[in-house]
Amino acid sequence: MKRKRIPVFFAVDDNYVEFLEVTIASIIDNAKDESFAYTFYVLHNGLSKKSKKRLSKLSHHRFRIVYYNVSGSLGQMENRFKLRDYYTLTTYYRLLIPNTFFLIDKAIYLDCDIVVLDDLANLYKYDIGDNLVGAIPDASVAVVKEFNDYTTNALRISKEEYFNAGVLLMNLKAMRQNHLLSRVYELSKTTAFRVAQDQDLLNVLCKGKVTYLPDSWNVMPIGERRVDISLIHYNLIYKPWKRRDIMYQEHFWHYVKKLNLEEKIKDRLDSITEEYLKNEEEGMNNLIKLCTHEALHPENYVNCEKVTKEEDTYYSLNIERSEVYEKIKELEEEGKFDVDVENDPPYTPLHVGDVDYKQRKLRHKIEARLYTFYSFRYFNHQIKTGNIIIDEYKGIENLKKVKGGAIVTSNHFNPFDSIPIHKAVKKYHHKGRLFKIIKEGNYTFPGLYGKFMRYCNTLPLANDFDVMREMISSVEYWLDKGHMILIYPEQSMWWNYRKPKPTKPGAFRFAAKFDYPILPTFITMRETDKYNKDGDNILAYTLHILKPIYPRNDLNFKENIAYLQECHDKAWKEVYEATYNTKLEYTTKVN
Repeated sequence: MKRKRIPVFFAVDDNYVEFLEVTIASIIDNAKDESFAYTFYVLHNGLSKKSKKRLSKLSHHRFRIVYYNVSGSLGQMENRFKLRDYYTLTTYYRLLIPNTFFLIDKAIYLDCDIVVLDDLANLYKYDIGDNLVGAIPDASVAVVKEFNDYTTNALRISKEEYFNAGVLLMNLKAMRQNHLLSRVYELSKTTAFRVAQDQDLLNVLCKGKVTYLPDSWNVMPIGERRVDISLIHYNLIYKPWKRRDIMYQEHFWHYVKKLNLEEKIKDRLDSITEEYLKNEEEGMNNLIKLCTHEALHPENYVNCEKVTKEEDTYYSLNIERSEVYEKIKELEEEGKFDVDVENDPPYTPLHVGDVDYKQRKLRHKIEARLYTFYSFRYFNHQIKTGNIIIDEYKGIENLKKVKGGAIVTSNHFNPFDSIPIHKAVKKYHHKGRLFKIIKEGNYTFPGLYGKFMRYCNTLPLANDFDVMREMISSVEYWLDKGHMILIYPEQSMWWNYRKPKPTKPGAFRFAAKFDYPILPTFITMRETDKYNKDGDNILAYTLHILKPIYPRNDLNFKENIAYLQECHDKAWKEVYEATYNTKLEYTTKVN
């Protein structure tokens, strides 16, 4: 049975892992609708292996846990937001979700101080239309007068409208279309939200674009005791691992016992001192005083309704070029040639059905043709304007010799180093189509280049075993149809690195397994006196198309892999040494 997958996001650090275990366990325990499966995305900034191991024990066939380290994004968030009391930058992670997980259009976000008592699919099923979020009015605002005064007078949001951001049904597609993240940054420049941090930001920017959901989906242990509960949120200081006799604590302890965490959590509870509780209550009183102060100064919030929409910021975790070259030097000395120099941004993992590898659907065939056409127009324009310079194509006769499918290899030194290969195959190969194996993260990349990655005949790798099976099958499918498959056998990209790096056997396994030739290509480069808009020196490329290498009938599978790889690496070495007139040597230090 094919299940619809529900993405659920959390933000956590090592101090909160046990409570996230409780939350996830309660979701799994109440997930009765078998037509849904779940992916739990755990956003963190350096979660320990021990913590990941604990959480991963909850994972099974319907419930996947995926970890995303957002530390690379923190530099773009620091100094933009003010933090108060126990708040950390973790509270802002939810703002990264729409632009980081680009392929997901709808998701649930939950805080980690929650127990779910209903099927979470029932929350996900709510249709929120074009609104940005589905949310529940914050119960603490209704109960505490000072909170109500603050939201009403300062934020100009009534207690019936002000929602709690610990439980959100997020319309990620609409958030991207409304440039939510750029508006967050713009508003943060002029207004300091000191009370409820990103929750206030979200309330202001989502005003008028909220679907209000039944309040049973965010019940807090305050006010009168309720019976109709779908989700308990132990908000603010009302946490059963810090205080005794918290309303609805029995549900929390039920899952603590089920997870064999009772002794650990009780030890934690017993360690809480009166002084700690007193300080926490003092912090709560200070928060109430702050609300009173801010309610009397609504002029500090006049910019809330003047936020302009600008192009969104998509997260790039690349480091400075000088650091890139230094990192390349270090990796070469360490002999770690298959390690990428620049970090990938967080990405959405692929599941079965996400990629139509064989372009079975008419829509996908049309998209592939359309975006391939536009990509050629785009990159031809880059060539005409001098942003990309191709000096020469050498060895076109070797490309023409290959009448059917082939595995094409190339050195990898630039995100666009495949352009000369695409142009050569289009012009000189009788089929004219080049498919490209790419990393999983590249397939979900945002913006124009992301569309090229998704729609221009790409075959993404994946961590999911069943998706990888589809990808491998598609390689044979397109080879049998006479097309070419581009693979980077170095399995890493080093910016403007001229030497051929030691190769991995993957490309040669495909050639040996499916009995198709290897067509080696190698791109050499020279410096020009031109610079791009980023201040980088523009290099001119020469594409060397080398003689095809065919599997031998007298060799078995493993022997053919070794034979193809040896011939290939020798050909790369020869063209490198001939072009640069230097011997291929590495700075690797052997211990």
